[in-house]
Amino acid sequence: MRGGIMLEHPTSTVRPGTGAVGRRLRAPLAGIAAACALATLAACSGPGSESGSSADTSPTAVNTAVGNTPATLTLFSAAGLQSYEQGLADAFHAKYPKITVKLRVESDNNYNTVLPRLLASDSAPDIAAPSDLLGGVKDGLLTNLDAYDKAYGWSEKVPASALAPGRVSNGVIGSGSLYQAGGSAGPLVGVFYNKELAAKVGMKKVPASVAELEAVMAKAKKSGITPIVASNQDGLIGHLYNLLLGDYMGAQALSDIVYHKPSATLDTPEAVKATKTLQRWIKAGYFASDVNALNQEASYGQFTGGKGLFFFQGSWITQTIDKNFKGKYGVFPMPPAEKGGKYAGMTSNTLAFSIAARSKNKDAAALFLDFLTTPEAAKVAVDNGYAAVTSDTEKAATPSLSGTLTEQIQTGYAAIAADNGFDSWLQNSTPAVNTKLNQQLQLLVSGKVEPAAMVKTLQTTYADALKSS
Repeated sequence: MRGGIMLEHPTSTVRPGTGAVGRRLRAPLAGIAAACALATLAACSGPGSESGSSADTSPTAVNTAVGNTPATLTLFSAAGLQSYEQGLADAFHAKYPKITVKLRVESDNNYNTVLPRLLASDSAPDIAAPSDLLGGVKDGLLTNLDAYDKAYGWSEKVPASALAPGRVSNGVIGSGSLYQAGGSAGPLVGVFYNKELAAKVGMKKVPASVAELEAVMAKAKKSGITPIVASNQDGLIGHLYNLLLGDYMGAQALSDIVYHKPSATLDTPEAVKATKTLQRWIKAGYFASDVNALNQEASYGQFTGGKGLFFFQGSWITQTIDKNFKGKYGVFPMPPAEKGGKYAGMTSNTLAFSIAARSKNKDAAALFLDFLTTPEAAKVAVDNGYAAVTSDTEKAATPSLSGTLTEQIQTGYAAIAADNGFDSWLQNSTPAVNTKLNQQLQLLVSGKVEPAAMVKTLQTTYADALKSS
């Protein structure tokens, strides 16, 4: 667990990430944190605390024709990422034989402590993924990548919502100059479904809206099938709640809260509507009556035991539930609030890195970042259990109940990417919100809080946390 986040799977190791959204995850499709993206909350301090002037780290010149120039790059890697990032290094070297990427590996526990000191030293690695992006920018430790973005066209090739966590403006993540870039790969958080039960209730296609999803749940309830498997002893109804917030608020508005954008607020009619939707499903009996007493492991057992139709979770669970349930379930992205609307969903980006300001090989390092936007890099990500998209694959995304599980994960992720719908967990905004949300979800399930009051409480908690930071 990092930063007070309570949605972490107890047996997982969170990989180092950046900004308010921890982004690198160990064993992506297995026992990852249930809120996989929740790593350090170093960027959860108030915007004012990081808004001081930073050194200009823009390169004086940019050269993209460096593929045939011999160079050796150092990539600072956490132990949990070593195999994955070595695969990226090998694939890059296969395409550019004259450039070698060597990994410098640190233990997962020490990565976030060691990296800032390294970036400030004369032996700084060329490439890394700092957990405190704001601090790195303020201290002049990271290269401003705007010139490389313009030269390589990353903003045109990569979904804007995948690049947003690497942008900084006036001490706020989400917009402005680019300090972390690459491709787009990560887990899919969506709607897992029991194939046998889906057939029993006549679900023949992916629901195209929240209303259509709700209609399927109503059929399940009438058939004596529990519509939703969940655990709320540990607050993991939060996955579903975050998906609903993204649907009704929009991915950008939810991300603005997580990134501490000035004037961002949860206290909106859209957030209340999302909360009312969840309350309606609770009152309709779509969850098990003892959901507040169930933990994550118990929910896995219920889903694989055929005790419910839907399971709102992340693709990191597949290796765990495959042990007893392989081939018996599928997944699709959370349907938009309205038919024809935009997909949204939480994820983390495992194909994005920063270039150290002290790097002596910035042009070669930028070529590596550009390589991360290619199908070759996407294949490495997929082979390591992540979903990944390129500018071509995201255009062809159509969620379906057919195809393999891997294909469904890829398609679901690509559908969200095509709509620039990547966002993060509300819990990531501040540790206080994480704690308060778990409490409020428990109260909502037990009928002891109303949606408008719950939203106001969470907003007050958020605002107070920013004031005191």
